[in-house]
Amino acid sequence: MDSKFDELVRGLKQPLLEELRRSVTAELGERRAQSSIQVEEIHAQMSGKDRLRAMEDIARVLRGEDGHA
Repeated sequence: MDSKFDELVRGLKQPLLEELRRSVTAELGERRAQSSIQVEEIHAQMSGKDRLRAMEDIARVLRGEDGHA
């Protein structure tokens, strides 16, 4: 069963489809940057919970996953 979104995407011409791809890629990159831990935030006095979050976040980024999936 096709959704309206699927129908819309199939109906796009190549240039518009490429623009949609670029827009989605940029949006995902921005969301990853907003949710990612910054190197400056890592320090020796971090709690165990914060260290675990930092390790999980680093692993997620290295796998190329979106934190909001």
